[in-house]
Amino acid sequence: MQREIALSWLLLATFAALAISNRVEALPFIRSRSLWNQFQEDYPEAAQELLDRIENFAVYAQPDNAKRGLDLGLNRGFSGSQAAKHLMGLAAANYAGGPGRRRRSEQA
Repeated sequence: MQREIALSWLLLATFAALAISNRVEALPFIRSRSLWNQFQEDYPEAAQELLDRIENFAVYAQPDNAKRGLDLGLNRGFSGSQAAKHLMGLAAANYAGGPGRRRRSEQA
């Protein structure tokens, strides 16, 4: 019974979609200049400056180490605690008074 009701609603929705799609007209394709070409022809210096800025932004946006993602080693068999210890070690290494043996002159 439910299957028949679902099929009847599906057929009704299909016929409604077909009826609506036959009545709606699409916009005609107009072969005109695109907005960028028009801007480039009207303001060539501004267009070149815009392209230069985009290029510089793309070059300087990513630092050198941006290729490397956050690798916790979970896909290589490390546990979560090992990954956490590794990240804590990296954070300590970047800290000014980070890990390592202290010199006697600094301890005094």
